Amino acid sequence: MQRSTVVILIGLVAYLCLALNISLMAPFYPIKAYGKGLSRFEIGLVSASFSIATLIASLILMVCMKPRDMYFMYFIGPVISAVSIICFGFLQYGPNGAVFSVMGFITLFISGTGGAIHFSATLAVLSLAKKEWEQRMGSLLEAAYGMGMVIGPPLGSLAYRIGGYTLPFVCAGIFQLFVISVIRIVMPIKRIEMPHTPPNVLTYFKYMTKPFIVLVMISVLLSSSMFGVIDTIMSPYLKDHFQISEDNIGFVFLGFGSMYAFAGILFGILVDKGYGGRIFFSCALCLPISVLMLYLCSVIEYLNHIELFVVCLGFVGINVAGAFIPGYLIVEKFVMQYGIEDPNEAKMFTALVITIIYGLGGIFGPVIVGGFTFGQIGFENTLLVQFFALCFGFLCVLPMINRKAILKKFVLEQYELVVN
Repeated sequence: MQRSTVVILIGLVAYLCLALNISLMAPFYPIKAYGKGLSRFEIGLVSASFSIATLIASLILMVCMKPRDMYFMYFIGPVISAVSIICFGFLQYGPNGAVFSVMGFITLFISGTGGAIHFSATLAVLSLAKKEWEQRMGSLLEAAYGMGMVIGPPLGSLAYRIGGYTLPFVCAGIFQLFVISVIRIVMPIKRIEMPHTPPNVLTYFKYMTKPFIVLVMISVLLSSSMFGVIDTIMSPYLKDHFQISEDNIGFVFLGFGSMYAFAGILFGILVDKGYGGRIFFSCALCLPISVLMLYLCSVIEYLNHIELFVVCLGFVGINVAGAFIPGYLIVEKFVMQYGIEDPNEAKMFTALVITIIYGLGGIFGPVIVGGFTFGQIGFENTLLVQFFALCFGFLCVLPMINRKAILKKFVLEQYELVVN
């Protein structure tokens, strides 16, 4: 196996660890925090602190990050994230109530900052490692992230069963430190070419306000918010309604995570073949339908079975992947057409935009929908609110579509998306 391939594979594992750090707590943290005296809103706010940090850090990085800094950022980000997630595991030994809430917010915020630093550099660094995989790197990264979403909840439940609250976070942090140490040893450091006239910060923000980039951002933001919604509302509902323990809730999350990972790999292959636009459009349409199916399973007694919940979660996972993964390539194509000609600069800017989107989705999902709305109107009506939000996301996609191109294969390289 070529050294560059080994670097890519280990790099994907490092990216997987970032998803693992967050997803492993989904089965037990909301229940544990509620027992510690936190309200539903506070639980959502703590869960969203990772995303709040990625949003703030990404905006700062947009101002100060240069291509020559990407290797340093790539390696230091996971170290920050791993150390803080280990600290998060020891919070159970502290006081309950406000102290537990504030310290949880701070430690996850620091972890999110490290994650944002790593997110922003990963696409460009790994693309340099194997140039022939450059076009598919975004889809590979999302597949790795999806795999972290798959294995996180069941591993979190298993570790929680063995060693309680602290063990899942300590194991995840140590493993992440090990992975980033290995990749530092095997990765060759290549010179990153700087553009002759790099755009200034105002130019970056000008690109972000272009109408079609804004529409993509809104659609992907609402799709990515499903992660936070599911993480904050599903485990309390499963425990109260189906009497599933924290030890086993993680395995129910496999319905969502496994389908997200499988679809991420499949959609990545199809995006490489030029079907990205069609996948993006179709899944933006089907995602609200899948959430509506989940809602119907919760309100119709005949459909209210755990097996159907798992199936519906799987359908949600497939459509989240399709509405999220092609966003990398679509934003990058828009950015390069709007004026960023240097490939490294375009990838760096695209990674920052996607990280900002994910941060906003991570705030909207667990805080607004999963925290406030869930605490006020319950599980079923929260799903209904999310359904209408995703319908709005689909409406944002419509202006970008060349209607004639819907009838044939979308080829992103030929730019079947309307940009004028």
